[in-house]
Amino acid sequence: MKKILLTLVAALMFISAAYSYNPPAGGEDLSLLASPSNLSLANSVTGGALFNAGADSILVNPALTAGEQRVNLQAAYTFLYSAEQKNETQIGSAFQTGILIPFKLYIFSGYVNGTFSPFQEMHLGNSINFRAGLSKEITNKLWVGIAAGGGYAWTYGNDWSLYGDLGMLYRPGDLGFLKDFRFALSVQNLGKMYDKVWRAGISLDAKNTPYPTLATFRTGVAATLLETEIAKIGFGIDVATPCFQNIIASANAQVSFKDAFVISIGEKFNLMETINGKNSFIPSVAVLFKFSFDVKNNSYLESNGWSQSEMTVSAGYKNLYSTVHAISAGVDIDLGMADNEAPKIVVWDNE
Repeated sequence: MKKILLTLVAALMFISAAYSYNPPAGGEDLSLLASPSNLSLANSVTGGALFNAGADSILVNPALTAGEQRVNLQAAYTFLYSAEQKNETQIGSAFQTGILIPFKLYIFSGYVNGTFSPFQEMHLGNSINFRAGLSKEITNKLWVGIAAGGGYAWTYGNDWSLYGDLGMLYRPGDLGFLKDFRFALSVQNLGKMYDKVWRAGISLDAKNTPYPTLATFRTGVAATLLETEIAKIGFGIDVATPCFQNIIASANAQVSFKDAFVISIGEKFNLMETINGKNSFIPSVAVLFKFSFDVKNNSYLESNGWSQSEMTVSAGYKNLYSTVHAISAGVDIDLGMADNEAPKIVVWDNE
């Protein structure tokens, strides 16, 4: 085992040494621009400061969905605007849609994203990307997952991508004052990334390199810091190392009131983007509101136990770079109501 680990480390160091690093600004977040939760960094490798999983959780860790009991539907849209007058256009956009379906043996998630960003300061061009993942609960504390994805990029050249992801989540429970402590790890982008399209990289003095970056390792911890009948406060930290050539640290804090209204704030530090003067340190923010709704006189929904379901609507804002702004809105539907009660076992009754 020790020899295998040493060989793996040596191989990764060799790849890192041989591989230059100059993706376009925002390239590591190509699929994470299209929803308020993603913009506020609530979709983290640990499931966010206050854990929440849905179809788009596989973007950062395919293991996060392993505990889900209900079908989940998602849709979101982000309006991108650049204040830089020199751009060929000042307007861009991103969208996403996803579905999560629980089965007896595993949880399936599917996701489609479109990103359209022609800005020189965030030169991602146009692309359509997809992912599909499977996750499984090994024990109450250990969850694992795998995913595969790909896409097609155009403008400034045409190219395709195809890759796989691995992930795990460990939930030991409460650690002192830290409630619902979580530790997670994922390895992403194991395959072919976008490498045959011209993009303005982080450094304008060098040719852009493939993006999102091959062999990106993500790890993080999160926990609930305070919990009362009225409010919860959670905090989480992620660290990503794209091919061991950059360090991206992000933090997410969330406050939930009555498990219905959530304020999510995120901050990210990208070392290479900061060195090249690309990063914005203005925190991102999102608000989410969850409510239940009833659908009457629909036999199909009633037969599946979906006549009463939950919906979360959200809105968010992020200053991506000094001149690029993102305004986002989304909707997240969980069909049916969560079953939080343990089964009742009757050993003896009056009959």
